[in-house]
Amino acid sequence: MKRGALTCSWGLVAVCMTAGLAQASAPAEKIICTQAARSGWLPEGKIREIFGEKDFTVVKLKVSRGNCYEFYAVHRDGSVVEAYYNPLSGENVRYNRVTIKAAEPGYESRSSAPVR
Repeated sequence: MKRGALTCSWGLVAVCMTAGLAQASAPAEKIICTQAARSGWLPEGKIREIFGEKDFTVVKLKVSRGNCYEFYAVHRDGSVVEAYYNPLSGENVRYNRVTIKAAEPGYESRSSAPVR
């Protein structure tokens, strides 16, 4: 049963994130966080703590093209999140969230990063 739910979550993340990204930004948009050397970045464990990993199932954590920590995750309530964090300060740079409620689907997007 648990494996089926996990497989369903992966599919849901893929569909929702694709739909959310289409609404949030142009395909050529690139969020820039830093050009600093990675030796000065916050450790992965600290950025996961800042993100609030305990409330999410983190599907993927990676470093984006613009040198941001980029999370793809599913919240306990079923909503899907894409979030970018500055690796030097831990500041949330962009946050996209798609809620999955039949009665009231929604979309939330916040950004404070320079975009190219």
